Amino acid sequence: MPERDPALDVANASGFPLQVALEHVVRKTKDQHHWTVRYVEHSWRNRADDKSGFIDLVLRNHYGTQTLVVECKRVRDAAWLFLRSDGTSQPRRHYKTWISRYVEGSMKYFGWHDIAVDPPTAEVLYCTVRGQSDSAPMLERIAADVVSSTEALALEEKDYRRQGSSIQFYFNAIVTTAELKICKFSPDNISLADGSISSADFETVPFLRFRKQLSSRGDLFTPEDFASGEDPSKRKEHTVWIINSQSLVDFLVSLEIESNSANEFASG
Repeated sequence: MPERDPALDVANASGFPLQVALEHVVRKTKDQHHWTVRYVEHSWRNRADDKSGFIDLVLRNHYGTQTLVVECKRVRDAAWLFLRSDGTSQPRRHYKTWISRYVEGSMKYFGWHDIAVDPPTAEVLYCTVRGQSDSAPMLERIAADVVSSTEALALEEKDYRRQGSSIQFYFNAIVTTAELKICKFSPDNISLADGSISSADFETVPFLRFRKQLSSRGDLFTPEDFASGEDPSKRKEHTVWIINSQSLVDFLVSLEIESNSANEFASG
């Protein structure tokens, strides 16, 4: 048996093999999901929050109307545990996406909007990983960068136009080798003495919605925000798909904008 080359350990110590594998599987299974690889290692810079970097993968559907901005995250022998405030795994369909809607010479919509998107999944607020410090949560930092990179890509593509009218929906996504588990519990079973849950059930899922105030540059609240009766802090919320790497193809097959939401912006 040939001796193992130490260089292989160097290659496997990085996250690039996962990125290559995901790019490969998307290309290989195109006939199943009809998504293509638009960009790889795409450089970006968002001057609004002074962030920059490289988008691992940018995927686009065959109609050219939906874009998935993907950050690949390889972890080993790890599970990401997610929780909701109410302790449930109730499925949700709303998703905050960036919409660029161009109509006959002018931009009708250009910003973040909530729409209904399938597949319905659990929408979670908290993520915990063994050994992670609560003061510097890993997923929140990664997700905030993905949101910023999506906005930067939309801004970069703003002046690219087809003749007549066009629409583009941009989605944020993190694809990871981590097992995705949801903790289901009753808040009544949390001790106020030591902050621990006395009993819970756990569910492994292929993908879910992570929704939180991920914007690193929230606009200042205005009197109109409070007069509307709506929670103004919602403006700082964003949604990021969290997808197990082995379920990416199934996710692409099932990803679909609800027809009423699509028509609302497409006809505007």
